Amino acid sequence: MKKPCGPLDMISDLPNNIIENILIRLPIRDVVGTSVLSRKWRYKWVTLPHLVIDNSLGKKLLERQGQLGKCELVKVVYRLLLLHKGPLVKFSIEVDELDNCPDIDNWINFLSNHEIQEFTLSRAKTDPYKLPSHLFTFQHLRHLKLRHCVLRPSDGFKGFNKLISLKLEEVIMDAKTIEWLVSSCPLLEQLIVISYTAYGSIEIRAPNLIVFSLTGEFASISFKNTLFLEEVTVSLCHLNKYLKHKSSNLVKFVHSLPTVKKLYLEGYFLEYLSLGTVPKKLPIHFKNLEVLHIDEMDFSNLDEVLCALRLITSSPKLEELTIVAYAGDIAKDAIVEYFETQNLSHYSLKSLRLVTIEQISNFEPELEFIKFILANSPLLQEMKVIQSEDIVDEDELSMWRELLRFRRASPRAEIVMVE
Repeated sequence: MKKPCGPLDMISDLPNNIIENILIRLPIRDVVGTSVLSRKWRYKWVTLPHLVIDNSLGKKLLERQGQLGKCELVKVVYRLLLLHKGPLVKFSIEVDELDNCPDIDNWINFLSNHEIQEFTLSRAKTDPYKLPSHLFTFQHLRHLKLRHCVLRPSDGFKGFNKLISLKLEEVIMDAKTIEWLVSSCPLLEQLIVISYTAYGSIEIRAPNLIVFSLTGEFASISFKNTLFLEEVTVSLCHLNKYLKHKSSNLVKFVHSLPTVKKLYLEGYFLEYLSLGTVPKKLPIHFKNLEVLHIDEMDFSNLDEVLCALRLITSSPKLEELTIVAYAGDIAKDAIVEYFETQNLSHYSLKSLRLVTIEQISNFEPELEFIKFILANSPLLQEMKVIQSEDIVDEDELSMWRELLRFRRASPRAEIVMVE
């Protein structure tokens, strides 16, 4: 009588492509560990097209062997590469403790003989690693992610013609390198740059770019030939207030983003946009903008408040608005006077449905801003107000009373208070 098949036999009988899809989703330790299951499984892992070494392996080796674990990690990578057979399209190593060593050069040189489509090198705790020229021969590359490296393209490099996503975190390079690299990747759809290097002016030229994110310090940012750009995140870590701004930064920024649907302004970027002269009306509209997130909005700075109002009232399709408040000063008279003396009733935020205002502290300009939103949003469904941790009970009660008094253009608008 035959014995019924066990779970292992059932998996072994699956088609090879399904087994492969299962294995590439497992940690590398578990993948290699399948070689002891049976003779049939001994060499399945060596033909996988993906090799992914993550931080958990590095941490485990360090826990077991201390500093010797770093040497063991290098040996493990060599074994994986030397034993591998067949096509290799993805190689990823994300280990914080990975030393700046010539072995990485050897790995990249080895990989240059394969048609690598996805490459990740992420490290954190040692000196930045200077990428070798072999990396720039990866002409089949579609996804590139680098962290804590030095990027200087080799002479003769003409770009990654098939690259669609690029993420650079703590990568040492200048603004010209960023501009040149991006413009040399004609199919690029996603670009994420996180850097603490001070840049000058940055101009992004990418005809197929859809998602853009920049975190860092820079003098200015602009976009050219980005007609498909839908999602933009800009986080300015430091603002040089001594730079001269003759014309409106806001107007220049709006002109370069005609198609954006989601816009996230973080750090000091709203203050940067408010420099120069904030116009009474923007020359063009954000015709497609549906989501707007403004971080660190200083409600004691009239130019910042005006800048935010121009963005909001120039976005006819805006549906979701998030404001994170920052009361940087006690000055309020100019902002309160603006709301009280200007006729703002003609504005109609006709698509706005969801609003979140965070870090509210019963500061009068904050309440005037909320009052404006409620009075001009006929389809508003929810206004979520998240109060500051520093607010005292007396101010909290006073704020509640004020909010309940405000007129609402939408009969369905609900105010949700979150402590």
